[in-house]
Order: sequence, then C-alpha cells, then structure tokens
Amino acid sequence: MEAMNLGLFDLAAPLLSSLDQGLAAVVPAAPRLALWGLVAAAFSMALYAALSPQHRLRRIREQAVAARRALDHHDGSFAEARPLMRAMFATSMKQLALVLAPAVLASLPVLFMLVWLHGAFGYTLPQQTQGVDLRTEPEGYAAVLHQDNSRTYSGITVEEAPSLVVRDGGGQIVEERSLHAPVTSLHKRQWWNVLIANPLGYIADASPLEAVEIDLPRREVLPFGPWWLRTWEFVFFTTLVAASLVIKLFFRLV
Repeated sequence: MEAMNLGLFDLAAPLLSSLDQGLAAVVPAAPRLALWGLVAAAFSMALYAALSPQHRLRRIREQAVAARRALDHHDGSFAEARPLMRAMFATSMKQLALVLAPAVLASLPVLFMLVWLHGAFGYTLPQQTQGVDLRTEPEGYAAVLHQDNSRTYSGITVEEAPSLVVRDGGGQIVEERSLHAPVTSLHKRQWWNVLIANPLGYIADASPLEAVEIDLPRREVLPFGPWWLRTWEFVFFTTLVAASLVIKLFFRLV
C-alpha cells in the first residue's frame, strides 16, 4: 500500500502487514487471525480500563442493584413505585454516560485492525482473469482484466499483477491500472477516503467513468463449514468477543 494512498484508519496497516508477513512463514492464516483477535481484545480492554472510572462505575452498579431490588420487593401502588423507577433509570443513565466515551475510544484499536484485516484477508487476486465479473458505472463501458506475463528481474521470475482496462463504446481506453491489491472497487475519490483509502488510487474527477466493481473471490481461511465460517470475520470476531469477555470477567471491569 503506497503512503500517498493511506487514510487515517490505514496508518497502522504497514506495521500490521509487516508483523503478519513475519508470522506467515510459520503460522497459517486462521491461527494468525485468532492471534490478532487476542491482541485487539487486549488493547481495547486495557484502553477501556484506563479511561473509564471503574470505582465510580462500581458504586453506580451497586446503586442500580439496590434500586432494582427495592422495586422488585415493592408491594405498594404504582405512584409509590415511581421514585424507585426513577432511581433505577437514573443509575442506568449515569452508568451509560460514564462508559460511552471510554467505550468509543477503546474501540479505536479494533477499528484500525478491521480496516487492515479487510484488505489483507478479505479477497484474493484471481488465478484466471477470464472468470472475474466486472461492472461499470455508468453502464456501456467494456472492462476486462488482463493477466500480464511474468517478468524476470536479476534472474528472479516475478508474476505481474493483473491489469484492469476499461474502454468506451468507441474502443478508446478511459482507464487502465495495475490490480496490485485485491480490491473490489475502483472509483473516484470520496470524502470517506480521508479515513479509508483505496490502494488502487482513484479515477480522475474529469473522467466520464464513475466506478468499476470487481467481483474478486473471497479469501477462505478455514477449509470446512459454510462460506461465512470460512472467512476471516468469523475467526477474528469469535476470538475478539470471547477474549474480551474473559478479560472483562477476570479483571471485573464494569
């Protein structure tokens, strides 16, 4: 991924890619994803513990439990129960107010990792370019993938990335670039690319072509089960949620 094409949430991608490539020599994809899930959970929960006022939250939780018990044991009229209901609602709102900002900030490590994981484990470049479905916006353009021949550099043979070529109705090339990353869309620059960049770059603003959708095959990290179980999302999120719950219970975080 080129530096000029890095968005805000892509800033951690070069470091994560370097670490993952070092592990890839000895660790398969699925265990690496589980490891990243553990890392994300540890960073996120540690950040939440550091930012959230745990002592105040424990006191508020005790107040909430007391208010709920008082309401459960109330045998009077509805009017008499209103103060108890207000107390229970107030403690819930206090707890939400105290955890909202820390929880949002603590999710940032996960967000940075999700952006990187989607690019690194989401899709693969095709072995045969003929079977890839391409759609243009607007319609009327002819988009194809060409598998360039391999080239030799200093005696080492390197496979070139496929090339995306888009022609208009008259056969003129309106867009051409190397598909050096498994990205499923080429488009003009949007506002959200400040946050998440497109590794392929962007279509020129003056071009009549708006976007090209590339139907790349999804990468499978598990050899069994339905398609959703084979993807990186299942392995990563399962590990992330399980590890976060264990950390929360072990350290008694509120």
